[in-house]
Amino acid sequence: MIFLLETDTLIIAMRGLKSAKSAERKRGEGIVNRCQQAMARGDRVVISAITVSELEYGACRSGRYQTEIAAVHKILAPFEVLDYRAIDCPPPYGQIRQDLESRGVPIGGMDLLIAAHGLALGAMVVTNNSAHFSRVKGLQVVNWLVP
Repeated sequence: MIFLLETDTLIIAMRGLKSAKSAERKRGEGIVNRCQQAMARGDRVVISAITVSELEYGACRSGRYQTEIAAVHKILAPFEVLDYRAIDCPPPYGQIRQDLESRGVPIGGMDLLIAAHGLALGAMVVTNNSAHFSRVKGLQVVNWLVP
């Protein structure tokens, strides 16, 4: 199984691991534990280059770039980052976008790209934003914050 960690999930993990608040810390640790369990089973836990771009933007926007980008690099270190391949990803992107727009339920541009990447990989997208990603026909979605 391939698990594709979506941006929101990584942000929750990053914030949680550096938080003094026990509830936030527990959420962050929970995501890390689920990643470790999946990898121990032999599953691949991967990140899309699209998500890395979103995290870079967040670091730039933070006003504390060096601190934030260090946290980004730390959270990304155990994972394989996969390119959004021009040969595999555009067909599902076009199909997803056309379908969602025709039904009047579009999702954000970056989520659309991540969903297309997930479909191209045959991956299960790990997200806390199930409301958006579950609109995509054929996309496997899981929320690791829900027991």
